[in-house]
Amino acid sequence: RVGVWSPVFRGSASPSPMASTDSALADVIQRVFRVTLVDPGPSGSGERGSWSDLFYLESLAMELVTEGQEPPFVVTPVLLERALFARLNTASGDFPAEWQHDPELAPFPWLLASYNRCDVETRKTRSRDMAFATATSETLGNCFDMCVSYSGLVLNPATQGMFPQPAQNEQRGALQLFDALAGTGSFAELTNQWGGSLPNGFLNHFGDTLQNEGLSEILTPVLAQLPLMIKRLSPLGDTHNPLNVLVSIAMSKPCALVLASHPNWKPNGAENDARKTDGRAFEQNSIVGPFFRCAALPDDPPVVVGPNGIPMRMPLGQGNVEQAPDIRHALFTGLDKKRQNDLDGAHAAIRTNCALVREGLFQTMYALLRHGGEAREAVVGWLAMWCDENVGRSKMRIDATKTASHGGAVNVSSIAARLAAPFCDPGSLKYRKINPDYTRSKKCRLDVRETTRISASDAQVVSGALTETEEPETQFGFICECFFLTARAMHLGYVKCAAEHTSLARELQDRQRQMGDTDAMRDTWAASIPGGPNQFQMAQFERRVGEMKQELEKAHGNYQMFDATLLDPVLLGETCRFYRLVAVWLRWVGEGSLTNGGASPLASPVKGHVETGDGTVDATTQVGGAAAAIVTGGSLLPTPVPKSWASLPEHLVDDLCEFLLYVQRFARRGPGRNAIDAEISTCLDDFVNLFVLLLGSPEYVKNPYLRAKFVEILRGWLPGDRDDRQYEYVPRFAALFEGGNATATKNLIPSLLRLYVDIEFTGGANQFYDKFNIRHQIGEMCEYLWRIESHQNAWQTLATRDETFYVRFLNMLINDAIWLLDESMKKLPELREFAGLINDTAGWMTRPEADRTEREGANRQNERALRSDLTLAKVHVGMMGYTSATIAGPFLRPEMVERVAAMLNYFLLYLAGPERKQLKFADKEKMKELAWDPGEMLGQIVDVYLNLFGNDAGGVFVAAIAADGRSYRHEVLCETVSILKSLGTRTAGDIAKFEQLAEQCRVSKNAAETEEADLGEIPDDFLDPIMCTLMTDPVLLPSGDTMDRTNITRHLLTDETNPFTRQPLTVADLVDNETLKLEIEKWIAERKRVARE
Repeated sequence: RVGVWSPVFRGSASPSPMASTDSALADVIQRVFRVTLVDPGPSGSGERGSWSDLFYLESLAMELVTEGQEPPFVVTPVLLERALFARLNTASGDFPAEWQHDPELAPFPWLLASYNRCDVETRKTRSRDMAFATATSETLGNCFDMCVSYSGLVLNPATQGMFPQPAQNEQRGALQLFDALAGTGSFAELTNQWGGSLPNGFLNHFGDTLQNEGLSEILTPVLAQLPLMIKRLSPLGDTHNPLNVLVSIAMSKPCALVLASHPNWKPNGAENDARKTDGRAFEQNSIVGPFFRCAALPDDPPVVVGPNGIPMRMPLGQGNVEQAPDIRHALFTGLDKKRQNDLDGAHAAIRTNCALVREGLFQTMYALLRHGGEAREAVVGWLAMWCDENVGRSKMRIDATKTASHGGAVNVSSIAARLAAPFCDPGSLKYRKINPDYTRSKKCRLDVRETTRISASDAQVVSGALTETEEPETQFGFICECFFLTARAMHLGYVKCAAEHTSLARELQDRQRQMGDTDAMRDTWAASIPGGPNQFQMAQFERRVGEMKQELEKAHGNYQMFDATLLDPVLLGETCRFYRLVAVWLRWVGEGSLTNGGASPLASPVKGHVETGDGTVDATTQVGGAAAAIVTGGSLLPTPVPKSWASLPEHLVDDLCEFLLYVQRFARRGPGRNAIDAEISTCLDDFVNLFVLLLGSPEYVKNPYLRAKFVEILRGWLPGDRDDRQYEYVPRFAALFEGGNATATKNLIPSLLRLYVDIEFTGGANQFYDKFNIRHQIGEMCEYLWRIESHQNAWQTLATRDETFYVRFLNMLINDAIWLLDESMKKLPELREFAGLINDTAGWMTRPEADRTEREGANRQNERALRSDLTLAKVHVGMMGYTSATIAGPFLRPEMVERVAAMLNYFLLYLAGPERKQLKFADKEKMKELAWDPGEMLGQIVDVYLNLFGNDAGGVFVAAIAADGRSYRHEVLCETVSILKSLGTRTAGDIAKFEQLAEQCRVSKNAAETEEADLGEIPDDFLDPIMCTLMTDPVLLPSGDTMDRTNITRHLLTDETNPFTRQPLTVADLVDNETLKLEIEKWIAERKRVARE
């Protein structure tokens, strides 16, 4: 009935003629405000149509009669304000009975409804009479203004009591506006009429009109209540209205300014504010915090063990409430019974609803930014404070009671990324406005005092801070600040949640394994109790099993929530585009472009670098080439490292790596892989360029584990084998390494081998084992790259131009291969022994249970270690095999050839010697499970023998094999020939060549024994003091000691210290001992002459 005018005239009153403009306008006004100056007569007859829908303004009608005017009266534009004033001054008790339950009884609801009817009338006006249309428009405009102005008077605390209101409305005061926004109480029926919290355009009009007349006083208490609209809602709830309200407020600049200046915008914004908060309190108490918290990620209270040993959940704060509908309960219960289509539908529902929430948040923050000034400052300040308050999210273990929720953090990082989107396209070159000195400046909004820097120490950070003269005169631009704020938000938000998802995946596996073990041990546990478990014991056992099932189901649900949220293709795309910007900008900064006045990164080539035609870096110098520049202390990027780069937060690079690793581990294995592949494919070259340059510039990244992540990412992009269907072949990935990226083609191999050497000493507690894992990844990369001619050429160039470095690399490769193979050969007999024990079932069951359990545990550990060692060993021995075919020279150097020969002989003795049967299992499947194939390993060893023998023009390799007194056996070489023939894995030519090698070794051994007999006893002065062998090339050490050059050089490959004094020592410090050398040569000649005579 609202908005329809059908008055019933009584007495002498009759309808006003509609011909005149005033009468027509009066009809419009009376419909809009539901008022009349004509008495409708007595009411209460019980019939709906017996009373007027309009309220009779009796007091105004009497005033008009007193003024001498003749009825009937109508509310013309001239009487409009008097009519509104009369209506507003009517107490609720003076309204007729039929009005007492009308939702428009109170002044503010009536004014809101009138504003809506005014809007309806505006859209209805379709008159061809221009004069009437203009008059109607002016009148309706005046009606709009009146509704807003009087609403301000009704709501403003300063004018409270000016107009009578029902008690409940009087008590609510300005909060009636909140009730209208929320659609609660008497406003519920009204808001249904116009389909929103407020009539169309009301809030903007309200703000513009009252911005200097009490807007702040009205909105301040309203905004404080705004979080209540969404605090208890999950994305599956009705979030449309709360978000629409928030966006509407932000769209109105006057309202936005009140929002920005509200004390709860940043709850502890003032420096001297006694209220101190943390990330969780900030999320709960900030006006927009609960809106950001509305997400589909788990926000469970942490569990701690109480003093009585019973687990207890810690509260997340007084303001924290559960959201409904509960997503885990609504979508992810009974997962074991759900089909994949059901899960896909649940994921789609979450992504759709979360996208609506993020869109509302983005529109809010973007609207504030567009207003500029204080509103923009509020957005930037809010983001900075959120980051600072949530610094605890960067820790390994998050304290959920003091940090924002996972969902809130992801939403913040997503909105920040969208705000940064306009300058994320590298082609726009807007990234040049991002000043890397931001984190060195006092004007940096972020607290980065405890942040690890990419290559600067704490002392260097302090000394490298901007001086007063270096500080910019004005604040940093929005693009610069938005970039660093987004990077920080990503670090605390999306990237941290990705790490939690990864951790949850491991937890889920552990819980499933634990559940399986518990079910499997049920019978064993029952049998271990004499007489069997009693009822109480069984109940306790079953209760614990039930708890474990609940925990497992909850973990499954949490995992699905992370899956649905983080693997949303839209969210992945936003994050990917931002980190592409990070990669391009980091390269731009690293190449010294800031010092070139913002020119193209390669417009002014730095020393040791030349620009190629395709805009990539070629680290070729005039004195040694790319390889020499990298491995002899050089760098692909300019040195020394600029302070602006060194002081950047390390997480800029680390988060980029973590995101790409997360994509490889999760996103590319899910149903949305095509979308993320399409997104990643446009960014691949930018990522690869950065990683190769930083791999080849170790001074720029001090953390070796971070550099190792570059390799892990690059390995994940290996394209697979196009001829092997077991592995997917990705042409876009193949293009990266097969000539499509000039930076990788020229510099990847030298950079990888540089890291292989540098990773020897990481400083970490597990550095010995870490290096094997990292080198395994490098080995897999190298194995693929060796098949590509351009990379093989780069490898050969490196070995030729920097033989010193390459021999050092080769020494470490051999060290690793020896250790890994030796550990494997020792574990194999132990595993074989255990297999024999358990095969004897009767004997095995007679052993005590504790002994069986201990042996089974030790065997499982041995199996895991053996599988790992063999996998790593195959990569290392394989690298020796394929490189020795064309790069044999470094293997045959005096300081290397004896070690290589001794290693090959030692393991050949294992694989082809009399004890080789100890390395085999009767169970062939077990050998396959352990990745142990003796024939394959023997073939790899033989390949190295043959490759070096084929390049041994001087016979040094044959002599070294024969001189190995520990492991050389001529009969083992002969037996190897027989094994190769029986296996059929090598050609007849290779077998014949190996037979030739065996024969030459036999001859060399005989000749060496003859020479040893000829020389007889060697004078002590001619013996190497450490190896006790005859020196052939003696050198003096700075300490005055003398050693054979081969022995000391081999020692320095691993340990650059004097073996006698432990002082630093390099090859350059060695001095030829020509006098002693001549004496030794003279003595040898004399002994041989005597032997001949």
